[in-house]
Amino acid sequence: MPRGSDDPLVAGLAAGREEALAAAYERFAPRLLAAAWGLLGSREEAEDAVQEVFLNLVRSRVTLGRVISLQSYLFTALRHAAVRRWRRRPRERAPADLGAAECVTAPDPPPAERSGRLERALQALPPEQREAVALKIDGGLTFAEIAAVLGTSINTAASRYRYTLEKLRERLKEERT
Repeated sequence: MPRGSDDPLVAGLAAGREEALAAAYERFAPRLLAAAWGLLGSREEAEDAVQEVFLNLVRSRVTLGRVISLQSYLFTALRHAAVRRWRRRPRERAPADLGAAECVTAPDPPPAERSGRLERALQALPPEQREAVALKIDGGLTFAEIAAVLGTSINTAASRYRYTLEKLRERLKEERT
């Protein structure tokens, strides 16, 4: 059986302490919301996804003793919540269904004040590519943390991020000309 975290916050959550939940929310919710907004392109959906993450955290407290990194656990849960939302969208595919996914609705303004051109270029990318950028820039995760969330190698996480940045540069250059 894998050993869990030595983090007192994880222990408090596993014990069902309300102050631990409040502390976890205060510590992680802003970054989770920013990443969710980047992933989903909608403030309302992002808020719902983050709420779902914390609700599931409370519901799964009996298994938290095995959690090694609360941050990785929460961002992985966020990714799963985003995938469920992508799958509910009428004509947009989930990241597991790679292809030319297009948003069917105009996105809300992002959490960080991005230009309209950059936001349009981001939302035109397939969800799998958006998540690399959202986790790195909006979520503030390292490539090792992104790899843990996505279930890939560090090299794959880093190359996906670099590839996405290249695609964004190309799209923005095309739009300018």
